[in-house]
Amino acid sequence: MYQLIQFLAAIAIGFLTLSWSADRLIEVASTLAFRLGMSVLTIGMTIVAFGTSAPELLVSSVAAYNGAGGISVGNALGSNTINIGLVLGAVGLMVPLVVSPRILYRELPVLGLVMALCVVLLLDGHLGRIDGFVLGGTLLAYCYYLTRSARGEEGDAGDVVILKISTPRAWIEALLMLALLMGSSQILVWGATGMARYMGVSELVIGLTVIAFGTSLPELAAALASARKGLFDMTLATVIGSNIFNLLGVLAFPGIIGNGIALDPEILHRDVLAMVGLTLLLAVIAYTSIVRQPPKMATAETGALSAPAENGYCLIPRYKSLLLLIGFVLYLGWLFMTA
Repeated sequence: MYQLIQFLAAIAIGFLTLSWSADRLIEVASTLAFRLGMSVLTIGMTIVAFGTSAPELLVSSVAAYNGAGGISVGNALGSNTINIGLVLGAVGLMVPLVVSPRILYRELPVLGLVMALCVVLLLDGHLGRIDGFVLGGTLLAYCYYLTRSARGEEGDAGDVVILKISTPRAWIEALLMLALLMGSSQILVWGATGMARYMGVSELVIGLTVIAFGTSLPELAAALASARKGLFDMTLATVIGSNIFNLLGVLAFPGIIGNGIALDPEILHRDVLAMVGLTLLLAVIAYTSIVRQPPKMATAETGALSAPAENGYCLIPRYKSLLLLIGFVLYLGWLFMTA
């Protein structure tokens, strides 16, 4: 009984800390975006997206070092599936999502190309050092692309929360919030894993569900926090940037550290197909929801309207976000039947 209380306390503390740190991270990141003359979308694609993917990187690296390469790859692929199906599905049910032209015509295609590269590298059922270096090199190229594309951007303070703090303090707080995100997600994973074992759930199911979900909690918390504040660019940018980082960074480390990882064909085909399917579903939903008139959206907290200045945006209604959530639930059912 004492262990059960420990697990429940860890889950409660993890959730509370995760929610608060994610909310503060969005405010600090928005402040930095404005101070540095960058768009909120670029900050979401870099600092927030890469930072919230740190739990996946840590878990996968440790697993690969300990010889559990399958868990590393499954964590990266499973986290991407959760980000698209659960995170965007849940946020989209809370408030209709606005997708900017840059995400529609630049970032989504980049995610598709990265995903195609990873599928090609994984099809032979082996993830080796060469694969890892290819993925890592592509990540560096992607970071260079983000840096180049951010030049000439102008910060937009329209709906962005600007904190009355100095820039050095904002950077320190951003690092602290990222650390809290990682720490609280690990506490939550520990509590959920302990609870699952206490209830007699198998180790395999724990690894494919609890661990993947736990390492995706920072993305979920950050996406929910940005959506509540009406920062829809950051919501989508966080998920897409995180998925790109998971494929290029999180998969690269197991390949380099693990001295070659043989992949289970059943897990590989199931998880890869689910990830590809949900990502394609997101693309179809986005490209079939383009509106010619710039949408006016109300933030969930203030109710203030924000109107994008350009045409070509898409407005994803709640029922289409529900399709993503349904797809994720079907994946879970497939997972439990085949695990």
